Amino acid sequence: MEESLQLFASDPLLSKPGTQFHYSTYGYTLLGCVLEGAASQKYVDFVRENVFRPAAMDHTQADDFFAIVPHRTRWYHKDKSGAVHNAGVLDSSYKIPGGGLISSADDMANFEAAILAGKLLKRTTRDLMWTVAQPTEGKPSHYALGWFIADKFGVHTAGHSGGQQGTDTDFVIAPERNVGVVVLANLDNVNTGALADSILKIILDVPDKN
Repeated sequence: MEESLQLFASDPLLSKPGTQFHYSTYGYTLLGCVLEGAASQKYVDFVRENVFRPAAMDHTQADDFFAIVPHRTRWYHKDKSGAVHNAGVLDSSYKIPGGGLISSADDMANFEAAILAGKLLKRTTRDLMWTVAQPTEGKPSHYALGWFIADKFGVHTAGHSGGQQGTDTDFVIAPERNVGVVVLANLDNVNTGALADSILKIILDVPDKN
């Protein structure tokens, strides 16, 4: 993780901290280094003990493209003509913890259930995690501490999306209704967010305006 810092260590700040919102995967590299220093432990080992195991995420781990991982899916890429190809080789270890992990839909559902049940965080900590700190300049933000916060179908939601070559993902939680949705695709540039919202709409029994 420290080696990954060198990828952007010399980059200038885009804005003064707190004034504007800019999403950055590399921002999580900084946080990961802080965590390792505070815990005196490797990031992946820390989250395995404090997140993956308590949440029963038995198939979630750091990605290693060259390792033999039982039941790992193939990754695909669709070109501009619509033809589907095998996705290229990607070593995503450089962006842990902002990426570089592999999981399953079941594991991610277990993560959502653990968050909702208070197994991983105190309620006060969870509320703080889902509180958006607004920047003093620029456009309003909808991003809290690692979660996008929104109002959908009459309820507050927290979630996140992600993607890289060969994959596209989205998950969302509606805490006041104690429900969550996970969508993982092994094809890039898929609108998993729209599918997750459609599933959430069904779960919440939202009437179809059509």
